[in-house]
Amino acid sequence: MSKKFVIALAVCIGLSGCSSSSPTHKALDLASYQSQQVVWDDCPSGYLLPKDQQAKVFDHKSVQCGFVTVPAEYTDGYTLPDFKIAMMREPATGSTKLGTLFINPGGPGESGVEELQWLDFPATIRAHYDIIGFDPRGVSRSAPVTGHQIKCSTQSDFETYWTDENSPANDEEYLATMDTLDAYYHKCATDNPTWWTLNTNNVVDDLELMRQVVTGSEPLNFLGSSYGTSIAADYITKYPEHIGHIALDSPTTDEPTNDSVAIEDAKTLEQNVMRLVKGYAKKKHMTVSEVKNLMLQARQDADDDKLLGFAGMKILDAENQVHLSTEYMLTHGIQALTYYDLATAQPYFNDGLDRVTGPDKWNGLFEYFALELDGYNTDTLGGPTYDPAKIERNNSYEIMDIVDSMDINYSIKTSRAHDEALQKQIEEVSPFWTAMTSDATKYEYQGERTSIDWDTLATDDAQIPDPPTSMPARTNTSGKPVLVVGSRYESTTPYVFAQKTAEDLKSPLVTFNGTGHAPLAGFDKKCLNKIFIDYFINDKLPTKSVTCKK
Repeated sequence: MSKKFVIALAVCIGLSGCSSSSPTHKALDLASYQSQQVVWDDCPSGYLLPKDQQAKVFDHKSVQCGFVTVPAEYTDGYTLPDFKIAMMREPATGSTKLGTLFINPGGPGESGVEELQWLDFPATIRAHYDIIGFDPRGVSRSAPVTGHQIKCSTQSDFETYWTDENSPANDEEYLATMDTLDAYYHKCATDNPTWWTLNTNNVVDDLELMRQVVTGSEPLNFLGSSYGTSIAADYITKYPEHIGHIALDSPTTDEPTNDSVAIEDAKTLEQNVMRLVKGYAKKKHMTVSEVKNLMLQARQDADDDKLLGFAGMKILDAENQVHLSTEYMLTHGIQALTYYDLATAQPYFNDGLDRVTGPDKWNGLFEYFALELDGYNTDTLGGPTYDPAKIERNNSYEIMDIVDSMDINYSIKTSRAHDEALQKQIEEVSPFWTAMTSDATKYEYQGERTSIDWDTLATDDAQIPDPPTSMPARTNTSGKPVLVVGSRYESTTPYVFAQKTAEDLKSPLVTFNGTGHAPLAGFDKKCLNKIFIDYFINDKLPTKSVTCKK
């Protein structure tokens, strides 16, 4: 089920009964793809970020752009357009080149072409490596060769933020939510017939094809952050003979449907939110309980249509551009701040909570972080009227939604008793955040209707392979350890994921003793930088697990 539309665990009950058998095909002959030549040329102007978003060391005059053509499916029997994988290359600045380093920032749905422009790589790495940022299939510039980017309706996506569907109070609101979801998914699937080819297994095969076409016989050097570690771990498992230097920065898990993972996610999110709460309490000389009550009141104000913002569909004051906000925009904005390290997030949280609990009940700051996280250009929102035609966003949200669904079938049939027991465990480890994200009415839908999503669209179509019900175990049979970095106190990809990944890949774990997500790729931490450089330049990894302090 879509991240945006998580309403209750009961929504997932019974969907696996719709499963259909998948077609069987043999491996596709890749000879024509493997023999292609990359043409590196000046980058289109649309590839470049605004100057203020580029790293100081980034030189737009030195970079080159090209693409590799990959099949939509790596099995034969399908008549589908190929994908063009967009790449941006920054050539090594020194005279001694050690190899090519591919990078991806995760998501799924985020752009490696853009990451290359804002990452402040150490000078030593830039000197010895060509660095290539790429957009995985479907992401941003990596569209089917037909030229049609995979993207759902921006208007219908935007309008889902401002309805009752994120916390329905009765059956009427819940069923209206189902109608909205059904229309959204059906239209998006119809508009994007290759949607179902977006999965990590295909991205891994794309990366192997890129390695062959771009670097020939060189092994793969790769830095993946967040979901980029899913690409890295699956590549190590599938192509151990081609491993060069691979870094996994804030690893994901290979067991996303496991109850223990859901509980760990809830627990670590609660801990990170409570760090923000305690920071606010300290600054305001309040008790933690007082701050929690303040936030719960803000949540109730939102439910009572009293919160204001800048981006909503309902205009309350056109002259001053005041819009009606929602409870989802409050909680989603707070959750978005947990992606940042505590030192960065705390001032924004403090300011946002001051405004949302002040006399004007202004939720604009939390709206900003919520919408930015989901790929919206916030400069195109707001104004004296609601004008969907002017809204700009990338396609990161639907790519995340599709890839997550095609990687593993989340709609696994479980009993209502199981779901209720799991929900109780989640409430036990995350009592405050559960209260913040639950409707005050405590409403629960008891009917039979469930929403359509990518899982069910795939299983209902005999021509589309069913999403797997489990993910393959991560292994490393290469005999070569890799670099695994985990942030001890983050909640986006909890630390236990890094611990398990290091164990599965037979590699030492480098622990960053902080709260930030993907701490390595910031390249602003001397300890992590030294380990990264020693590995990629000198082929040296720590012989045992180590910890880098903040």
